[in-house]
Amino acid sequence: MKGKIHFILALHNHQPEGNLPEVFARAYAAAYEPFLGVLERFPKIKVVLHYSGILLRWLAEQRPAFLDRLRKLLAAGQVELMGGAFYEPILVMIPDEDKTGQIKKLSHFLRENFQVDAAGAWLAERVWEPQLAAPLARAGIKYTVLDDAVFKKAGFTDEQTLHYYLTEEGGEKLFLFPISEKLRYLIPFAEPKETIDYLAKAVTPQGDRVAVLADDGEKFGSWPGTARHVYEKKWLENFFALLSENSDWLVVTTFSEYLRRLPPAGLVYLPAGSYREMEEWAGGSWRNFFTRYPESNQLHKKMLHVREKIQLLPEGPKKKEAQEYLWAGQCNCAYWHGVFGGLYLNFLRSAVYSRLIAAEELADRVLHPQEPWLVVEQKDFDYDGREEVVVSGPELNFVLAPAAGGALLELDYKPRRFNLLDVLTRRREPYHCDLYEQAQGVCETEEAKSIHHITRVKEAGLERFLVYDAYRRLSLLDHFYPPGTTLDSPEAAEAEAGDFVCGAYEVKQLAAGKKAWLLLERQGQVSLKARHYPVKIRKTLSYLPQSGEISYDYELQNMGKEPLGVIFAIEFNLTFLAGKAADRYYQVPDRTLPDRSLSSRGVLAQVNRFSLVDEWQGLAAMFRFNRPATVWRMPLETVSRSEAGVERVYQGSSLLFAWEIKLLSDAVWTVAFTQSLEELMREAST
Repeated sequence: MKGKIHFILALHNHQPEGNLPEVFARAYAAAYEPFLGVLERFPKIKVVLHYSGILLRWLAEQRPAFLDRLRKLLAAGQVELMGGAFYEPILVMIPDEDKTGQIKKLSHFLRENFQVDAAGAWLAERVWEPQLAAPLARAGIKYTVLDDAVFKKAGFTDEQTLHYYLTEEGGEKLFLFPISEKLRYLIPFAEPKETIDYLAKAVTPQGDRVAVLADDGEKFGSWPGTARHVYEKKWLENFFALLSENSDWLVVTTFSEYLRRLPPAGLVYLPAGSYREMEEWAGGSWRNFFTRYPESNQLHKKMLHVREKIQLLPEGPKKKEAQEYLWAGQCNCAYWHGVFGGLYLNFLRSAVYSRLIAAEELADRVLHPQEPWLVVEQKDFDYDGREEVVVSGPELNFVLAPAAGGALLELDYKPRRFNLLDVLTRRREPYHCDLYEQAQGVCETEEAKSIHHITRVKEAGLERFLVYDAYRRLSLLDHFYPPGTTLDSPEAAEAEAGDFVCGAYEVKQLAAGKKAWLLLERQGQVSLKARHYPVKIRKTLSYLPQSGEISYDYELQNMGKEPLGVIFAIEFNLTFLAGKAADRYYQVPDRTLPDRSLSSRGVLAQVNRFSLVDEWQGLAAMFRFNRPATVWRMPLETVSRSEAGVERVYQGSSLLFAWEIKLLSDAVWTVAFTQSLEELMREAST
């Protein structure tokens, strides 16, 4: 064959911050180690490898011999190591200072452990915005890789995406390599010869074209069916053999080598984008996940809130330690959802919250050396254009949203670095439409295929759990229902008689001294049998630092002339992460629950005390009522898709504390209760 073409194979390997240790070990055994084993048998094959800092740290601690093997491949010229941001954030979601800091951190790790200087940077989920060129260049990066879909948005043809280009931002230069979507679907799912034939068609006499496959390393063994396909059936071995056999016209190279051989094809300015599937999941821009999922937005804005505190610290070890936790809390996986994104995985969200709370606690210790201390501030915490109330103390943080039903958005117990209100609302997802077919096993297969086509159902009957919430599942939400309503049924939401759940409350009083004290008020309406009753709710929250306890006092007043008989209920949505674990359960004094797991459902009357216990964390959340309450409990379970298939995930427990009351004209009804977070050892000693 006359002519040549260059081919670059680049693999991105990553595990999320907070992922389970057994997942790291499985991915290593299924994908990372066997890939290297095959590569070592083909000394003429060159590849580019990227490992996130999170994964490299695990490898250094748990599989140090793997790093020795990488060093030998580097010395032999078979491997180029690509850098990036250490904790794998979506770069566009973090400030520029953190972008460059995280990139330099990973570059430093590569220099210290492999004696190489990273010329390239992997962009998490290949999310690109034009302004990224400047911070990447300032961090010492020369090139990155973007999907050809981004180039085609700018009008590029297929032929034009077989070259690399130069872009700039404010005079800072960066080289851009297009990734072939065609190759993403061929490798490793089609027979190896199909890739060779595809590349053969792109050969030119000048030999100035380059075809790039840059994709997840986990597709070589970790994705369903790929271990058998890639290794047992010898797909990878056969592919490397064909690359070697055709080396007279097919030049397997690396990014840095190609940069040295040929100049860029020209100057480009590309629009924002990512790979095609990501843009479909996000609805265009990746940042849309913040508007589609308020929980993602809250997590992101929590990160910015903590970062503001860290910026106030003097330079030194404490600030550096807090910044490290902050960067770990920027790991992208818990912030979005598609096939891979982990927003629906409660332990990944909890891990990010844990890092952010740890960073905040460190900052607070420096900013408030005295004990006890208390800060109450009004700010637009979640950037929705309306102010929230943020209360911080030595052991608790909480965020109240007056405009969103006077609800609690967040409640952090700082000694355990845990957000008790980190639940997820049940929403309709596009793939739910196909669940009935999936549940019948129509798509069940062991054959390897693109991850975007894997529709394995992990549990029969999942369609029964497709329940969607009419409002965001927050805490301290106020409900009114007709007498006799069964509150744990799907019909309860339709029976809602008040306009308080999503209605705006007014902050009437706000005080902070030795104690935080907030008074919220809303005059709304309760509608029963076509009659409308004006009702005023005044609810007060108070918190004494170092008590671990929040007190709630309610006053309900019938502002009309007719008496009102109604069920009044206050909703809390809490999580201890595991619905079926034996060490996490409900507890009621002098009551034996037939099923006390956090995924159980039921009703208990005349309750004065009610607890959720987490022996794993050594923490209990206890409610104490001055009026006996009827407690309804039910699990919040979502049905979501991951690379392993469609599955049910426990997100939290929904509790309704209810009282059937009769409000006479102009009469006031009151109830008070406390919510305390108590360490189990402390509880046992009292």
